[in-house]
Order: sequence, then C-alpha cells, then structure tokens
Amino acid sequence: MTRSWLMSELDGMLRLQSELDRALERPFDWFTRSTTGRGAFPPVNIFRDEASYLVRMEVPGLPAESLSIETKGDTLVISGKRTPTESSGSAHRRERWSGDFSRSVRLPKDAALESADASYRNGVLNIRVPFREESKPRRIEISSQSH
Repeated sequence: MTRSWLMSELDGMLRLQSELDRALERPFDWFTRSTTGRGAFPPVNIFRDEASYLVRMEVPGLPAESLSIETKGDTLVISGKRTPTESSGSAHRRERWSGDFSRSVRLPKDAALESADASYRNGVLNIRVPFREESKPRRIEISSQSH
C-alpha cells in the first residue's frame, strides 16, 4: 500500500462520515433542497391549455396566509411555512414535514407573469398564468382587390 492510496481512502471515509453526520442532523434536508422531480417539496404540476399555464401545488393543512408568491423575471417563487403541530404526548411516528419551504418554477417566455392570478382551495394552490398577447395566435384577414 502506498501512502497516497491510504490518504485517498481516508479522505473518502471522512467525506462519507461528514455526509452521514449531516444526514442524521437534518434527515429531510435532501427532501426540502430538491428543486425539481421526485422528492421536491411541495409537489408541483404544470399544465398548459389554449390560453394559459396552470401551476398547481399541493400544500395541505396550510392556511393561505402562510403562502407567498413572487415573480422574478420568468420565474415564479412560491414559499411558505408549515408550523409544527404540538401534542401533549411524545410522537410515536412523525411523517408530516414542518418548516419553511420555497419552490422556484421557471415558465416559458410566452407566460405573462404580470397577469397571473392565484386561488387556494382544499390544500391545493392554483396559479394561472396567461400567455402574452403577442404570443397568442391571431388571424390575419386577407383583403381582396379587384383589378
């Protein structure tokens, strides 16, 4: 065994130990830091119809007042906070996440974020973002001239 091989193995083990320590200290950190795909919190679906985009976010149990929506360029930033529910006894099992969250959703250039509106019902936040007028299809009339 060479000294460089031994040092490389030691570095790898120290990095692994550091990751394990971090995972035990904040077990759901990976879950809340994810920005897209499975594991991203809260889950978001984006649909497109003939007139707009619909951003749908599931945030059950949160009052609408705890949610915030901002725009930054072509991006929606949705954030909020779920406060932990206190109980008189100790937790036997705790799966419901609590704390701050923030999700950024980038939309295509044809989205008119300045005209977006939002509604919240039964734990589902819906943000409708219409298309920009200049990106909507329009019919061009053909004039006919007799000679």
